[in-house]
Amino acid sequence: MQNKKIIIIGIFVVVAFLGAILINGLLKNGVFGGSSSSFNDQIVKTEVINVNDVPEVDGIKTTKKSTSLFVVEIKGEVLYPGVYEFESDEVLVQDVIAIAGGLTKRADTSLINLASLVLNHSSITIGSKDEKSYVLREGEDIPKININTCTKEELESLDGIGEAKAIEIINYRKINGYFRSIEDLKQVNGIGDVVYQKIKDYITV
Repeated sequence: MQNKKIIIIGIFVVVAFLGAILINGLLKNGVFGGSSSSFNDQIVKTEVINVNDVPEVDGIKTTKKSTSLFVVEIKGEVLYPGVYEFESDEVLVQDVIAIAGGLTKRADTSLINLASLVLNHSSITIGSKDEKSYVLREGEDIPKININTCTKEELESLDGIGEAKAIEIINYRKINGYFRSIEDLKQVNGIGDVVYQKIKDYITV
């Protein structure tokens, strides 16, 4: 009876040993989901994908965020007039002048604030002693003086128009009525072609 128990115990030990060997072999072959080393290999091979590189996810198109450019036009008395782009949205008038190669010898910036901020899509005109400088917002036009209604001081702000000529213009319109066109200004005493060419872009009726 005792020998029979020993034989039974021996059979259980052998079966347990064989079972352990079998289970270990199955784990190595990946039958139960793969070994830990196989799982680690999967982690190493996994690529990190940027969502901006995915053209479409669940029907939603994903695009990269683009940098908005700050665009300014500059013309007039600079070495390289043109349209320039900036990545910063805090651009000064002097920054635009610098990127355009600087000022010409004829440039006159006495009536323009070089330290002022420029708005996006603005236009800068650098004038000379014969032409004013302007910084205009998008869609704005050069401010013009109405020669039929302006004051003496407004006329004097025009290049080539001093106090005497401003008085002549005001007296002319008092006697002859309003100007019908800006060319009629040349009928005023002292307003010739030279002066007219300087101010024609800055006056209206």
